Amino acid sequence: MPLVGGMGMLLLGVLIQMFPGLLAVWILQLAAVTVLAVLCGTELLVYTGSLSGRARSRQKQPVQCTVVLGSGLKKGNQLTSTLIERLTLAEKLYQGETVILSGGQTAHETAAEADVMKEWLLQNGVIPAEKLLLESGSVNTRQNLRNTRHLYPDDLNPTQKVRIITSDFHCWRVGRLAAEFGLSGASVCGSRTMALIAPMYHLREVLAIIYGAVRQGGKGEKNDAEK
Repeated sequence: MPLVGGMGMLLLGVLIQMFPGLLAVWILQLAAVTVLAVLCGTELLVYTGSLSGRARSRQKQPVQCTVVLGSGLKKGNQLTSTLIERLTLAEKLYQGETVILSGGQTAHETAAEADVMKEWLLQNGVIPAEKLLLESGSVNTRQNLRNTRHLYPDDLNPTQKVRIITSDFHCWRVGRLAAEFGLSGASVCGSRTMALIAPMYHLREVLAIIYGAVRQGGKGEKNDAEK
């Protein structure tokens, strides 16, 4: 890492010598912004990773309702490994509560995600059909959390008795969005991501957080990069 940094500084010095004046100032500014972005991204990556670890420690809390967030289908109608991990965690934590499956159908999919999730769960036989509720109108995380509210049990205290299942890399952003919908006390639980693909998903999540921060304050529907 120090070697890479030293080579970068050497290259920066050469560029400044080649392009004096205002262009050199522009190069310095660009370098500063790049370094800042890398540092912020690294910090967020570490933070989201530690937060997902803490979220796993809350998984066994008793709840009245579990919400499983979708993550997209492959080949139009098949579960991804990420989504299978979320459903497997839902089965592991199931204690007889209502389970809401949230996921709609995009232009590239031939089935609603909630329907495919339900079929997979019923084949396993851990969660009975009468305990499953479907929300099939959502195509991003914000819509997942907003559209599932009307499916909660009538006697539910949404600030204390809701479990939201997503992936470990996604816990921080889900927690922030959940608070916007009155779910500040919800237990956000993250399923583990395979080690081979975890770095890519964590990095993408960091970029989504940065993108959301840049757009904060804008009007209209916010589209999340990761469901």
